[in-house]
Amino acid sequence: MVPIVQIPIASSTATTKAWSPIAHHERRYQGLDAPKAAAYRVRLCYRDEAYRQRSEARAKCLIADASSPTSSSTSALIAKKALKYRKVYDRMTGVDVNDPNFDVFEFLGVDWCKNPSMESSGRV
Repeated sequence: MVPIVQIPIASSTATTKAWSPIAHHERRYQGLDAPKAAAYRVRLCYRDEAYRQRSEARAKCLIADASSPTSSSTSALIAKKALKYRKVYDRMTGVDVNDPNFDVFEFLGVDWCKNPSMESSGRV
C-alpha cells in the first residue's frame, strides 16, 4: 500500500501524487557511484594463516563465479543468490578479483584478527 499525499502546487488547484520510499531513495542517490566498501564490518579471529588464505581464495572464486555473465553452472547460480541476499551483488560492477590491489575482505566487510595459539594462552 502506497500512501497518497496531497501536494499543493503554486496555482489554486491541487493534485494527488503517490509518494514512494524507493523512488525517493533513487532520486537521493541519483548520479552517485555505488559504494565499494561493505556497509557493515565483521571481525573474524583465526589461529592458522593457511585458513585465512584458503578463505580468501574461496571468496575470490565466489565473486568470480557470480560475476561471470556466461556461467550458468549450479555453483555460479548459488554464488549469485548468496551475494544478492547479502546485498553484495549490486556492488560488484567493475570488480576485478585478479587485480593484485583488490582486497576481497575489504570488499566483503571482513576484518581478520590473529589470535595466539591455544597452548600459549592457557585456555582450553
